[in-house]
Formats: sequence, structure tokens, C-alpha cells
Amino acid sequence: MSDYETQSLQIATDTLHVYFWGDVITACALLAAICGGFVAFFTLRKIAQQLESAKWNALLSFEQDMNARRNRFSDIALKVTSESAQHGASYEEAKESYLNAVERLASAILNGQFPEDEMKTSYREHITNTIREYQDKFRVGTHYPRIVKLHEKWRD
Repeated sequence: MSDYETQSLQIATDTLHVYFWGDVITACALLAAICGGFVAFFTLRKIAQQLESAKWNALLSFEQDMNARRNRFSDIALKVTSESAQHGASYEEAKESYLNAVERLASAILNGQFPEDEMKTSYREHITNTIREYQDKFRVGTHYPRIVKLHEKWRD
């Protein structure tokens, strides 16, 4: 065998080794990518579960805020009936605060932050009673358009 043939065989052998190790490195990279994909998938699944939990925590916060404002409003309403001149401004302020809380809840429901079917079951009567009780606040040009829109959407 000539010198040229020996060198050609050596080059071919070295090339084979380089390709082999390149394939090994590629296989390792593929394995790492697959593992990374699984980690990302499970992480995203956990994040989705946490977001679902956070959504219901937000609803709980809405409810607590609305109930606190409703209670404050009721307390002031009782004072207004007995001492009307002194507490009239507090009454209006408490009513606005309560209606703003209901407006925020209606906005969240209309924006799809909560499942509408479940919210309709839980809050339909509440929205209807709010509009009936404070009809003067829900005329044309109201400051609470989302409450009106949700009420009209849920009306049978």
C-alpha cells in the first residue's frame, strides 16, 4: 500500500470518528431537548393549575369586598332613616362604593375571567336585585354600564 493510500485510509477513519462523535453529541442534545420539553410541559401544567386557583381566589376577594361594602352601606342606610340629614352624604358614598364593587364583578364576568355559567347561577339574582333596588342609578348614561349589560345578557 502506498503512502497516499495509507493517508487516505487514516483520513477516512478520522472522519468516521468525527461523524460518530458528532452523532453522539447530537443524540445527547436531542435527549436534553426532549427532557426540557417534558419539564416545560409539566411546568406549564402546574402554572395553569395555579392560575385556575388564583382566578377563584380573585372571585373570593370580589365577594368579600362586595359584602363588606354592602354591610357598610346597610349600616349607613339604617342611620340615614333615623338621622337623615347628618348621614346623607355617607349614604351616597357607601352606595357608590357598593355599586363600584358590583361593576368590577360584572366587568370580570363579561371579560371571561370566570366561567359565565357558574357565575350566572350564583350572581344572576344579585345583579337583578341590585338593578331593581337602585333603579335611579341605572338609567341612560349610567356610570355602571357593565352591570346593565350583564343583566340584559342574563335576562330570560
